[in-house]
Amino acid sequence: MLPSKNPRFAAYITCAEARCEPWRTALGVLLVAGLYLGAAAGLGALALQIAESIQIGSGYALVFEMVTLSSKRAVLITLFSIVLALPALWLVLRVLHKRTLQSLIAPTGRVHWRNYRRAMVFVLGFGLLTSLPVMLTGAASQQLTLAQWLPWLLPGLILIFLQTATEELFFRGYLMQQLAARFNSRWVWWLLPALLFGAMHYNPAIYGENTWLVMATATLAGLIFGDITARSGDLSMALGLHFANNMLAVLILGVPGQLSALSLYLQDINMRDVDVMRFELLSSFGLILLVYIIYLLVLRARR
Repeated sequence: MLPSKNPRFAAYITCAEARCEPWRTALGVLLVAGLYLGAAAGLGALALQIAESIQIGSGYALVFEMVTLSSKRAVLITLFSIVLALPALWLVLRVLHKRTLQSLIAPTGRVHWRNYRRAMVFVLGFGLLTSLPVMLTGAASQQLTLAQWLPWLLPGLILIFLQTATEELFFRGYLMQQLAARFNSRWVWWLLPALLFGAMHYNPAIYGENTWLVMATATLAGLIFGDITARSGDLSMALGLHFANNMLAVLILGVPGQLSALSLYLQDINMRDVDVMRFELLSSFGLILLVYIIYLLVLRARR
């Protein structure tokens, strides 16, 4: 069943109805993007300056690490750079829409932590169940010892929490609310944010010819997060699902070149290999659908 404007979702988007003109939403997106890019550029320049002041040449080494995502600090800086969109979103909401950042979460303005934890545990359980065979059968190798991994675990968890929250607040919060308040068609308020979320994963330098499959997989995840938000009438479960998914991918079982420097285990996969990655991505696509179907059945059984 496709998402619809049920009573819970109608209550969720009420806060956007007073200022939902298309020009205002488009301007808001451009302002968030512009402020974010400016802040990210400033962060990069600051990191380069600090690194160069410590040791001549280390700044350029940091630039290389950032481009290739080949170090732990590069992964943390990348995650933190995404979080810079959060103050930009707060400012746009206050000035352009006269509402609060909390209004993107739920009609109450608060995260429903019980639903957050349920969604997180569901994904973690299913993810670990499917990842353990890969780690134990030699299809993945242990990249870091526990002594090397544990000091990075807490900062990694904090930044992944903030990074996934930032993305959900923008795509399933701001965009879905603004578009749903103005347009009745689900193909506008449900599909468009998911397509933009997928487009954010465009990176031919890392994925090569597999870029479009990576974007399609991310778009599917965006559709699922959007559907769950529409069904529940708040962002809590989408926040939990996204956090758990990224925690598994970044900290537990990584793929080379994809924020993998913090991963405890690393899969032996070339992201640019068309044949191998096509199979892996199509399998992931099917697995995401299977997990979502099971999730819907669990939700139905709880009613």
